[in-house]
Amino acid sequence: MAITGYYRVSTQSQNLDAQLQELSGCDKVYREKISGARQHRPQLDAMLDYVREGDTVVVTKLDRLARNTKHLLEISDYLTNKGVALKILNLGIDTPPLAS
Repeated sequence: MAITGYYRVSTQSQNLDAQLQELSGCDKVYREKISGARQHRPQLDAMLDYVREGDTVVVTKLDRLARNTKHLLEISDYLTNKGVALKILNLGIDTPPLAS
């Protein structure tokens, strides 16, 4: 069971260090500098493909993960169906994976 982090900033000039520090306990971290409004985020897609049943995805803030509520629900459903937990640090949200 892996703990996988994902973090993102919107522009090349923004610094990833604060988010990276919060995700220091993760086994693997995916990072990208790309607008959250973009439909295709290669590192997000890679992370979603990588995680397996029993894993946990950790993000520092909700807006770093999803573009809007619909996108969040799509990601959440996808992770739930894979048996992957989602943890959002700034909100204290920690969803357990579905039991097999």
